[in-house]
Amino acid sequence: MARDTRDRILLAAKELAEENSSVQGVTVSLESVAQRAGLTKPGLMYYFPSKEALMVGLVEHAAQHWDQLLRDCTGSTPDALTPCERYRAYVTVATTAEVSRADYWIFSDALYKPTLTAAWRPHLGPWFATDGAPPAATALLTTARFCADGAWMSEATGVFPAADLGAVRSHALALVDQAAAATKDAP
Repeated sequence: MARDTRDRILLAAKELAEENSSVQGVTVSLESVAQRAGLTKPGLMYYFPSKEALMVGLVEHAAQHWDQLLRDCTGSTPDALTPCERYRAYVTVATTAEVSRADYWIFSDALYKPTLTAAWRPHLGPWFATDGAPPAATALLTTARFCADGAWMSEATGVFPAADLGAVRSHALALVDQAAAATKDAP
């Protein structure tokens, strides 16, 4: 029951972020989330005692979701994969997953709050590790990730989305293939 209530709260916060059309950006309060989740503010505060705790929970929930999408894509954990396999999965997921304005807000809000940035690291950090890859391969993998990052952010915000996301994915995956070749050719 506690997990269901916690998830209901996080879903309510994400829904509010998705609905917010203010030019000032997204405003999510403990009161508005509690109301949306069908709880009292003290009821919500049992799970998230502060706005910061709610935001960290929201980021962790999003990061866990991305981690699960990547695990579903690969059928594996990141530590069992090569860097190229991990980046191939990320490019694929980032260019095919359903994303929204709220997803972008949750990700970008971390820029301004170190505690939110830290919440992403344990879940996505292992997917972006390039340990053992030669510098040329690391540069290609990073470029492929930046391409995928831009694609999902553009899709989530609706600002200049790709006319052909499949072609973007193909080009980013070609960079991963080049990184794999560079890894094989490395001494």
